[in-house]
Amino acid sequence: MLKRSLISFVAGFLLLFAIYHFPEFFSAFWIMAIFKIGFLVAAFLLAKAQGWRGLGGYGLGLRSNWLGQLMAGLLLGLAFFVLSFYLSIFLGYESVVSSTSIVSFAGQLPMLLLMTAIPSIAEDILTRGYLYAHLDKYMKPAYWVLLSALVYVLNHIWRLGDGAAVLSYLLLLGLVLGYAVIITKSLWLAFGIHWGANIAHESTRTLFSTTSSTSSDASTWILAGCWGFLLLLLILWQSYRKPREVMYSAGV
Repeated sequence: MLKRSLISFVAGFLLLFAIYHFPEFFSAFWIMAIFKIGFLVAAFLLAKAQGWRGLGGYGLGLRSNWLGQLMAGLLLGLAFFVLSFYLSIFLGYESVVSSTSIVSFAGQLPMLLLMTAIPSIAEDILTRGYLYAHLDKYMKPAYWVLLSALVYVLNHIWRLGDGAAVLSYLLLLGLVLGYAVIITKSLWLAFGIHWGANIAHESTRTLFSTTSSTSSDASTWILAGCWGFLLLLLILWQSYRKPREVMYSAGV
């Protein structure tokens, strides 16, 4: 039985991994769109086949606080990416050379939201939701967070040779997102942070044309530092919240 479960886990992960990365070998937008949406359909069917009712098995259940977690995550993802962007500008590592009007940007916003949401949630299912569903009861939380973060880094196949700064920011963001899953026992907060960061990334690219004022990876290190700071804040928040939850459950 254990062997069968292991085979099911590995086979399911490889199936989702293949669907997620297949469109990266093509430049056609329609292929990307079909496979990213198809990933969500495949994940739903796989969850059903593996014994869950649907994507709730991967942490996307519509519990009473799911929307609050999503909104909180969106605000955090937006805020910390924008913080890193403006720190890079303020410290002189990046310079704005031109900008787009707000009216022009507003016309692009609906598509931007859609095109960042689907890849974000697909990657969250692959590198966090699926792993949490299958491995949470077998691993200590700290080990699971580290494993999820490493899988998240390795999932960025085309960026593994981009240097220490990129790997550091991916690892720290992966730790943030993995820890968000552990403290909420769902995927909504992590998805919100991830989606918010991607929205901010695409929005700043759309609104501003920038040039690097230095040949170093300073702006990427700043981004890594911002994710590290968010991780620290989440850890502090959880350490503050946990004793209070124990007190309330005990009726104190």
